[in-house]
Amino acid sequence: MNIDIDVQQTVACSIDDAWGLIGPFEKMHDWFPGIAKFEYEDSGVGAVRHLTMPDSAVYSDQLTHEDKYQYSYAIVGGEVPFENYLATVSVIEDRDSTQLIYHVNIDVPEEHRQASVDLLTNMYKSAFENSKEILEKS
Repeated sequence: MNIDIDVQQTVACSIDDAWGLIGPFEKMHDWFPGIAKFEYEDSGVGAVRHLTMPDSAVYSDQLTHEDKYQYSYAIVGGEVPFENYLATVSVIEDRDSTQLIYHVNIDVPEEHRQASVDLLTNMYKSAFENSKEILEKS
């Protein structure tokens, strides 16, 4: 089953400040809680980041597209209950604030659908709430 998941967070800051925090593909560990170890290979489209979680699970993401306020990436390593993960992280101006946006499309068997939706939604909600806290303190 192919599904889309979206998470958004409004932050009281400029689009450039928001992108300065969440935009650099190689700086995910600065705003995304729960990463125990972070390694990065290459730069630009094709770059790969390796994320080690507290339970020692390792996931690898590859940058597939990059624009001024948006990038897309695919999971290329690690055991997950879904396939064909392609996510986009972006920011857009919204009057006096900025919207942080995560969108992902995955293929997932029905028996793992709700758990996958909950996992990805909760991870990015937590990460965006952490980002909001960081950005609104500065």
